[in-house]
Amino acid sequence: MFSDADIEQGRKDYNNDSNTGIAIEPFNEDYLTPVGYDLRVGAKIFSWQQKSVINIREKGSFKIEPQDTVVIETLESITLSQEVGATVHSLVSKVIPEGLSYISTTIDPGWKGKLLISLHNYSDSSTLIEYEKKICTVCFFEVKSKALKNPNREQDREDLWRILLAKADKAGKKLDKERNYRIFLMIIFVIASLTIGGLTSQIDPAIGATMAALIAGISPLVVEILKPQK
Repeated sequence: MFSDADIEQGRKDYNNDSNTGIAIEPFNEDYLTPVGYDLRVGAKIFSWQQKSVINIREKGSFKIEPQDTVVIETLESITLSQEVGATVHSLVSKVIPEGLSYISTTIDPGWKGKLLISLHNYSDSSTLIEYEKKICTVCFFEVKSKALKNPNREQDREDLWRILLAKADKAGKKLDKERNYRIFLMIIFVIASLTIGGLTSQIDPAIGATMAALIAGISPLVVEILKPQK
């Protein structure tokens, strides 16, 4: 397992020979720990609750609502030689007081790119995630024998982002379809109300007035029923 001194040496080794050691970009010594490096929140977050990708770099922060699961892109890009593997772990300061889920994943030797970190908010209140603030810790290990296989995964896990974006697009189209359907029903309700009101007024003004009052009374209920369900 790499200590902070080993991590610094690994970075020097990589600078001298890209087939050895490790790289962390951007690197900030303030986030170096005795046995790892604290990774920070990057530019993008996907919310499963909202079914959308949020540009946190522009917004500055994002609130993870209760029972929402988010996928966070790390600010740092990690590069590992075939001689080094890594694991990613939770920060106790995020898990215990803020009710976020534990993180446990691996990084294969030969990996290069940003990481995707999944978090779930188990608490009954929202948790604020801020751009460029630390979110988890990566620990590095020297493998006993040099790895022979490459990760064969797209850099920055663009393959997973495409899946998330496709889900967001599908959810958006579903919401549009539901909204258009509700608008159609509302138009039908208004036309029917006007038609019934007009006919009854011609037959009997008193009945017409009663019908108008009845329609006015049930209109808020109809509007509430036709609202999109959260």
